[in-house]
Amino acid sequence: MTEPSLIFWAECVAWAVLISGMVHAALYAFLLLVAATGFFERTSERDSTRLARKQDADLPTVSIIAPAFNEVETVVDSVRALLRQHYRDYEVIVVNDGSTDATLEVLLDAFDLHRRVDQVPTHPLIRAVFVSDVYGLTVIDKANGGKGDALNAGISIATSKLFCAIDVDSVLEPDALLRAVRPFLDDSRTVAVAGTVRVGNGCPMRKGHVLHAELPRQLLPLIQTVEYLRAFLIARYAWSRLGALMIVSGAFGVFDRERVLAAGGYRTDTVGEDAELIVRLHRIGRDEKRPALIRFVPEPVCWTQAPTRLRDLSTQRRRWQRGALETISLHRQMIINPRYGNAGWLGLGSMALIDVLGPALEVAGYLAAFVLAVLGAISWSIFFALFAVVSAFGFLLSAAAIALEEVEIRRFSDRSASLQLLGAAFIENFGYRQISNLWRLHGCWDHLRKHRGWGQMTRAPFAT
Repeated sequence: MTEPSLIFWAECVAWAVLISGMVHAALYAFLLLVAATGFFERTSERDSTRLARKQDADLPTVSIIAPAFNEVETVVDSVRALLRQHYRDYEVIVVNDGSTDATLEVLLDAFDLHRRVDQVPTHPLIRAVFVSDVYGLTVIDKANGGKGDALNAGISIATSKLFCAIDVDSVLEPDALLRAVRPFLDDSRTVAVAGTVRVGNGCPMRKGHVLHAELPRQLLPLIQTVEYLRAFLIARYAWSRLGALMIVSGAFGVFDRERVLAAGGYRTDTVGEDAELIVRLHRIGRDEKRPALIRFVPEPVCWTQAPTRLRDLSTQRRRWQRGALETISLHRQMIINPRYGNAGWLGLGSMALIDVLGPALEVAGYLAAFVLAVLGAISWSIFFALFAVVSAFGFLLSAAAIALEEVEIRRFSDRSASLQLLGAAFIENFGYRQISNLWRLHGCWDHLRKHRGWGQMTRAPFAT
């Protein structure tokens, strides 16, 4: 390729990326406005005791379902936290999904479990069901079938009106369940509710309870803390207000059990079973002319252990990318389809823009600008100015999320926490953001190759 033609194509790519970037920036600015307006307008009851007194008579029963695969390090503390919810009527169901470590054994020892011999298997892979006479705990032992299959096994045994799906390596705050069920009481059309997921690395915990919020001491989880704040307090809250929330995190969500069963439960052939279920609920609701209300509530907090190694984080992000692409592929008819309202126009449309085109366009933009600078078509000062503009917008968006945390959620008592988070938000743009896009591109490649593996993650116990 001659130098003039190379410059021509690089300029075409640069213009395409610039236009896409402007659309992307406008979208996030709009989401920030929607989220901020929602926070300032809402009347939140921060006193969970008052909330409990107000709603106790109407609280529906809830089954907490926690799939577990090789979670020996964190499973006991997590289950203890689940058993300490400030809630009137609930049960905990842990699904041991064919663990190859001692996950089942430590559960049997810690919670005085005994085998229930009269339990009729309601799922083909269930090998045994264990119950505790002391705790409201049931443990299902089954052959490995993946997270979606484990959740289906739990749903098949659960009898409550609602169920809460949670990662067993996560820890719920004591009033999380109480706050998460409120939208079901406020509006009967509510089908699923998402709460906030926060990075718990560095948080001290005692007897399954996070004593107080602390920031991670390692840089990698600290940057992920900023990512989670940005994703939940801006994006998911705004999409919820717009009726276009397309994912309830697998780490913590509450669902109408009958509506999920009517939709066919979780798919077992995707690694993005959490997003796929929500998109399917939207789709079925519109097809049946009873739209599904998917809500996000900021106050219910679930603490999770973020990856501390680049290898584990890469595995996670590639899996998330595959899950998003699988969901978009399965429900592509909804994209920008007026039949599906905001869920199709805004929700899945933006999901396709951000998750399908976003990583490729950003990487292509860096490469095109670099090629143009090398060939002298633009000056290096313009190249670095473009990089600075992209970085500044990302930083400002993160700073807005940190401000919302400081004003509305207020989990950190240390006043220096905001400064540390701002520092991480600044550092994020120099290396981490670019590597994340490469991981997502790798996830796209894995999707094209039809890679099916979940990937191994190294878990660390909560600080005690």
